Amino acid sequence: MTYWLLNLGFLAVAAAVALAAGAVQRRRTGEAAAAGRRWRAAGLAFAVLCVLTALFDNLMIAAGLFGYSQGHISGWRIGLAPLEDFSYILAAAILLPALWTLLPVKDGRDDD
Repeated sequence: MTYWLLNLGFLAVAAAVALAAGAVQRRRTGEAAAAGRRWRAAGLAFAVLCVLTALFDNLMIAAGLFGYSQGHISGWRIGLAPLEDFSYILAAAILLPALWTLLPVKDGRDDD
């Protein structure tokens, strides 16, 4: 099994949850502007995490903390880090805002 195949499962789950969250958001508010702001923020978070992943994965691989079997990666790399490593942060950038949309909002008031 390649890392791309494994990552496909994570990305499919993240996409499904994001689609469900979008439907819930439209039904709740009827507005698309909030979703646009949320996706821009997720895109910015993804960009920052890509830089951090590239930096720290390369440092850890160069230090010999871990490595990758050539038979399981695509061969495309950013420095020493295989491109497949970046799909986990893509899944997180998609999944976390979607979960925030789906989870109930607690306003801090007691319901007593």
